[in-house]
Amino acid sequence: MVQQSILLFIFLLFMPVLHGQDERYYREMLKGGLPNYAERAPEAAFHQFNVKGPAYRIDLNDDNIEETLQPQKRDGVDWLEIRDSSERILFQEKLLAMGSESVLYKIKLVRISATAKAIILFLDEGKTHGQGFESTARIYLISFDNNDLSTLKMTKGPHFFHEKEAQRDQYLRREYLVNVFDVDNDQVREVVVEFNKIQRIMKYIGKGVWLRF
Repeated sequence: MVQQSILLFIFLLFMPVLHGQDERYYREMLKGGLPNYAERAPEAAFHQFNVKGPAYRIDLNDDNIEETLQPQKRDGVDWLEIRDSSERILFQEKLLAMGSESVLYKIKLVRISATAKAIILFLDEGKTHGQGFESTARIYLISFDNNDLSTLKMTKGPHFFHEKEAQRDQYLRREYLVNVFDVDNDQVREVVVEFNKIQRIMKYIGKGVWLRF
């Protein structure tokens, strides 16, 4: 009986407080001051992690001012960013890899014709491990015309390296040569990826368009 009296006393003691809280809640609700839980929370920034690799400084358009070519990792995805001398971004594009430990490890500028140039990117696409092991590397081509850096466009090129180890001791390793020369004598140089008698040819026809043979 004594315990029930004590519990009743505590309830009566705190009831005005609870009533006051309810009253304030309903007042805020009528005024529209309560938070709207139906609203979506703001999304996180698109790139949460950005790791920059070593920068390449090259005069791309023959104006005696070097541009910066910056490989980056954005949330684990390989990107290439090109900036002018004022750090303004001129071009940025992602490079799709195959497995872990991918890296853009080499960049080469070549002249394709009297009016066109190309930047050859050498991307190690990484490695995959499962029932076997596989590793590949690929070139990407960034072209531009008449030294105009607003015409920069990227094209995915062929593999130039392939290593694979499967079950039953099956092993394959091919490393192709990447050359640039005029195959058909039309004053436009092609990008040729070759291994023994295998040739993969990328021919530039202008305005960022490549034909693949």
